[in-house]
Amino acid sequence: MKKTLSFVMAAGLILSLGACGQGASTKTKAPTAAVPEPTTAAQTTGTPEETKRISDKDVEVSFWHHMEGTNASALETAVNHFNETTGKEYGIVVTPSFQGSNTAEKLNTLAQAGDWKNFPDVCQVASAGIPAISGYDLFVAPEDMYAKGEDILLPRESIIANNARTFTYKDKLCAIPFSNSTILLYYNKELFKAAGLDPENPPKTIAEMADAITKLTAKDGNEVTTYGLNVQVKRYQLVNWVGGEGDFNFIGDNEGGRAGLMSKVTFGEDGSLMTYLNEWEKVIATGGYKPVEDNINEEFAMQLSAMAIMSSARIAKLNDLIGDSFEWGTAPFPKVNAEDKGGTAVGGSGIVMFDKGNADELRASWIFQQYLGGEDAQYDFCTASGYIPMNKDLYEEERMKTYLSENTAMVAAVDQLMASNPNVQEPFDIVTGDINSIIDEEMLAFAQGTSDKQTTHDNIVNKCNEKLEAYVKVNAK
Repeated sequence: MKKTLSFVMAAGLILSLGACGQGASTKTKAPTAAVPEPTTAAQTTGTPEETKRISDKDVEVSFWHHMEGTNASALETAVNHFNETTGKEYGIVVTPSFQGSNTAEKLNTLAQAGDWKNFPDVCQVASAGIPAISGYDLFVAPEDMYAKGEDILLPRESIIANNARTFTYKDKLCAIPFSNSTILLYYNKELFKAAGLDPENPPKTIAEMADAITKLTAKDGNEVTTYGLNVQVKRYQLVNWVGGEGDFNFIGDNEGGRAGLMSKVTFGEDGSLMTYLNEWEKVIATGGYKPVEDNINEEFAMQLSAMAIMSSARIAKLNDLIGDSFEWGTAPFPKVNAEDKGGTAVGGSGIVMFDKGNADELRASWIFQQYLGGEDAQYDFCTASGYIPMNKDLYEEERMKTYLSENTAMVAAVDQLMASNPNVQEPFDIVTGDINSIIDEEMLAFAQGTSDKQTTHDNIVNKCNEKLEAYVKVNAK
């Protein structure tokens, strides 16, 4: 029987998911409790050809999610559409339920208590939770469902390779990608023109970005009135820069935690962290870089910063804030060096499911899980929320081509995702919250001049490894 995540790992996971993006392979025995028997193959017989209904009675599926605001409305619309179409065909009724911003934390609480009966059938989780969740007794991986070959509505090959890799742990697809994003450069085209820069040729490297910052920064005496760039370098930003170096670059050992337990960072020993810091030093030297994010969306919309680095998931929000007040655009994430080919990581969440011992519910959950990755759900959800569709077949459809032609800010995100190496991913680094705090603190000190480059490098490497080593010492078997 599979074992559940240790409480120590849970603490790291709770911190990590608020930052958006990893877990561990180590599993410990769950507290003694009644665990439903897994569904056997003999329980999954097909229905008569004359009907797709799973049962004479509707099968109810509980679905936990962490979406709020506009995104929640878009998700609930997708669920309602399922209930009215595919759900009606199969006799499935899905009930969505908001469970706070960290569904993985809630799952872990139940798992630690052995409270399997209160698990949902299906759950939306950030990618950071995958290694932990894959160890729960009730977890069922899409990889295993595809191997069975039953009720296949979403072909495995329809999932973009980069997105699939994001939710793959130990060579097994553990979730169907759903709300995915990538990191982008946002820039004010009108301020570019005013500074004598080509608005159709934004910076492609960190060095080019530093040159642009110098020209875009505006001051009133000694006070900066418009910053050339706003971004607070935390784990999310740093691992994208370092991960994209060369053809691709793993942040830690065991393929950044995807092939097994990540026990150390490797960006110190392979030189990739210093390579990045050498370039980032040029940005700091401009004097027009704001290293703290107070209200990055609003400040960009108010033209208090000419460039900003943010997730593509912010596009819809910025459209609302800016409206027609000025012309702006998005561009690929600037590379560390011009010859780098790695690209960027996929961020966001995926859909996992659990076998609670009822064959009909498991089958219904699998059908719904796939539906959320299908063309209709991805089109409806992503065009309403600003996330990037993970279904490659959708991009061949006229409706998606029309949408992208009318929403040009999304084009850079899609193109960048498609061009990136699937091995460029945020790591499954176990103590993600701790690592995020270390990088945030050290990079801010570097930007503010209270720490030099070598000290910044050494502190990031040593402190991250201390946290990883402490976890491994307690949890590795």
